[in-house]
Amino acid sequence: MTGKKWPALAALTLLLVLFLSACGSDTNVDPPGNLPDTRLNLEDCSKSAASTFTTAASTTTSQATVSASGARIDPPPGTHIYISSTFPYALALPDGWEVKEGQSQGNIKGDLFIVKKGDNSGAYVTVIAEDQTGQENSQAFFERKYKEATAASKLVFDRQPERTVGGVTAYVLAFNTPSGQNFSYPVQSIQLLFVGQNRGWGVTFTASPNQAVQYCPLFARMLDSFTFTGK
Repeated sequence: MTGKKWPALAALTLLLVLFLSACGSDTNVDPPGNLPDTRLNLEDCSKSAASTFTTAASTTTSQATVSASGARIDPPPGTHIYISSTFPYALALPDGWEVKEGQSQGNIKGDLFIVKKGDNSGAYVTVIAEDQTGQENSQAFFERKYKEATAASKLVFDRQPERTVGGVTAYVLAFNTPSGQNFSYPVQSIQLLFVGQNRGWGVTFTASPNQAVQYCPLFARMLDSFTFTGK
């Protein structure tokens, strides 16, 4: 099995920088905060999301929506269905998030969701995928990308429990990146790697410390709604 060489794991933040270079800036001058000794925990973000959205759902009714393939998504309150034109997936996107669809750099292509963006802080989600020409499963895909990343990076990766995304097993890593490596400010990231629809996927949440805890639960909710739209 051979695949394209797209940036693995922490190196994906470099792709995010390239995407953002064409996006302009806003007037957000909030200090980014300091990197904590610990990393973001996806299970904690999921628990926080469940508590937050359960409370909201008690007063709001959302209508089931049918995606392009006939798969169904029930968008939580404060979200709407986003169907990608870049790759075969759909998800519930929080209202007000900016979308940069089909961004590309070299042979790398993906969708970028901008939550907050400023000169000193921000929060973003990226979705990229590569075609799979063999029978590589999610675990093999993850192990290959993990090996590539650890060989090229000095960052410390926190392997966290697997979770289901789009009905398949996704492998989870969390890592912190000091300022000056890919961004001018420090960032915390959670990345999920998995195989589905004959593609290897990388879905990443990246945020400055002052934004990470606030928006990580929304990222977890996006993962809950992630649905493949291909046949």
